[in-house]
Amino acid sequence: MGEPTQNCPQCGAPQPVDEGYPAWCAACDWNVAPELFVYGVGGTATLRRELAGRGAAAVFEELARDGTAGRRPRLTAAHVASYALALLVHGSSLVLLALGAWLIARGWPNPLAVVAGAVPVLLFSVLRPRIPRLTTALPRLHRADAPRLFRLVDAVAGELGTRGVDVVVVDPWCNAAVTSYGVRRRVLRLGLGLWYVLTPQQRVALLGHELGHFANGDTRHGLTVGTALHTLQVWEYLLRPERARHRPVRALLTVPHHAARSALRLLDRLAVHGFPRREYLADDLAARVASTEAALGLTETLLHAGRVEDELRRLAREGGAPHDERLWSLLADKVAAVPARERERLRRVSELTWTQVDDTHPPTHLRLALLDRRGPGAPGVVCDAPTARAVERELWPAARSLARAVARGA
Repeated sequence: MGEPTQNCPQCGAPQPVDEGYPAWCAACDWNVAPELFVYGVGGTATLRRELAGRGAAAVFEELARDGTAGRRPRLTAAHVASYALALLVHGSSLVLLALGAWLIARGWPNPLAVVAGAVPVLLFSVLRPRIPRLTTALPRLHRADAPRLFRLVDAVAGELGTRGVDVVVVDPWCNAAVTSYGVRRRVLRLGLGLWYVLTPQQRVALLGHELGHFANGDTRHGLTVGTALHTLQVWEYLLRPERARHRPVRALLTVPHHAARSALRLLDRLAVHGFPRREYLADDLAARVASTEAALGLTETLLHAGRVEDELRRLAREGGAPHDERLWSLLADKVAAVPARERERLRRVSELTWTQVDDTHPPTHLRLALLDRRGPGAPGVVCDAPTARAVERELWPAARSLARAVARGA
């Protein structure tokens, strides 16, 4: 028997039907996004304008025209302004320290002068720049715990002209990220919900994309700007008028609170400016190190992130599902069984709604389109079957503990 079909109620074209998935028409896009028929598409045009204003669409047009090979993120006015504002914020904290020290030294041993000087000194102790630390209860892997995984990371990093990471933090969800902590220490956050549903070569693409941020020098929340954002968040919290009991004090705090909040918003906007370009170029590095096909497969999988996490929770709730490392293999089988038509539908939904991984990423359909234009290429790093199996064995202890954690929280 052939696969079941139905005629599109809008244009009459016959369409295959996949049980358990929305029926839709490839000819006229009928029902391609059922939720939009319920809630409407009112926000789509606004979202498009917002994204275009932030530069994602304009950068796509530029890179689609000129190509991505060999390009690196630009030093923009917004980038320079973010560092200037961050240094101004840190300078204001140092002024507090200097003012407090001057009041204490000038008025010593007058108790009132000491108290007056102690206030800005105490404020500085709260507002001072803090070097980020690695504080998490999630499983951590070091080189001794996962030598093959770190060897793979190092191979990708070497291909991209950067160095690897010092620790890998593992969580259960469909995500991945890199960041810095301490002094020049690097961490890769690896979501098993994403890692296990990827093919071995797509995992290389994932490492290439994340380490590409280091290669491009564009890790987020860097020491200078990230600590300044933290300082402004503290200022905004301490100066909130509603925290004061008396009306005159609330009135006195209104202007400084508005200034702190405005500075926080401005620095946040400046800090995220240029992220679309950085993501496009990280995609290009992922394709260079793993192949265009693998990078496309990785990016398309991100369209399924919500389904992957929902499926993970559903499996964790099932009494017969394994609550150890086998859970992740079962999840991978479920995601691999998603039919090709459903994958194509999600790609079309991405074009309609301008789906993003988060608000710092370009729309996923533009990322896919730019990768499509790149053309095929040989991978710089190959993850063969023995390496893939060895890395999975190294992840098993973390996979077991996270499977139990998801089952408890499901």
